Amino acid sequence: MSKETVDEAIEMYVKERMAKGKEKAITHFLASLYLKEQSEGIIECMRRVRGMTRYYIDLTKVMLNPFKGPEMAWLFSMINIAAYACFLISVEEQRPLGIALLAGTLVNGGYLIHNMTKKWCDLHVMLAIYDEIVQIADHELETLA
Repeated sequence: MSKETVDEAIEMYVKERMAKGKEKAITHFLASLYLKEQSEGIIECMRRVRGMTRYYIDLTKVMLNPFKGPEMAWLFSMINIAAYACFLISVEEQRPLGIALLAGTLVNGGYLIHNMTKKWCDLHVMLAIYDEIVQIADHELETLA
């Protein structure tokens, strides 16, 4: 079984798991793998599914750290702009500019924090789904062996 076929099956499971639930996703995932692979190659296929999914789990765990993404650099830039806006507010002639700059920075900062939180939650969901796939492959290997 090729890497692309296993990758397609994993991607199909993830999409279906999010949309239709666990039981239906498991059934379609296993049916897809069994239809694409002959009976003597299914053990190797399940090992490949397990290996690729563990790789995806490791990759996702690296991305979980919010301090490793570009969002943190953007957030620190906004904090610096907000500090400068506070300085501008203290200067009488620049007060309207400082207020506008601070308001825009607060709105964009809130939006960025919201997106970072959503990304973090989505990655945790992906980790749980990948863990399910490993458990499915392990269970199938136990029943086949």
